[in-house]
Amino acid sequence: MRTSPTDMRRGAPPEAPLPIVCFYAYGYKGRSMYAVRAPFATPESGDGLIGRLARIDGRLYRIVSILRQIQGPIVAGEMIGVEVGAPVAGLPPNPQP
Repeated sequence: MRTSPTDMRRGAPPEAPLPIVCFYAYGYKGRSMYAVRAPFATPESGDGLIGRLARIDGRLYRIVSILRQIQGPIVAGEMIGVEVGAPVAGLPPNPQP
């Protein structure tokens, strides 16, 4: 998996799950998608997000792709669509207190 410069600046290990604010789940052309708030700024390609683990609605997923209505860099807090794979097995669904 690639490590983006964004990961280095934030000091987070590449596999640290991203806490993602989710608005709703939806399907698009047979894909499992979530409308979420971008956790940080990243290039239009989504290099800082694609391939990362994300905690969405208490479950861990790997982000597969990004879908947006506009072009240009992704801004922190922007509403974007993320396609996710199946929930990641072997990891706890919620953080332990």
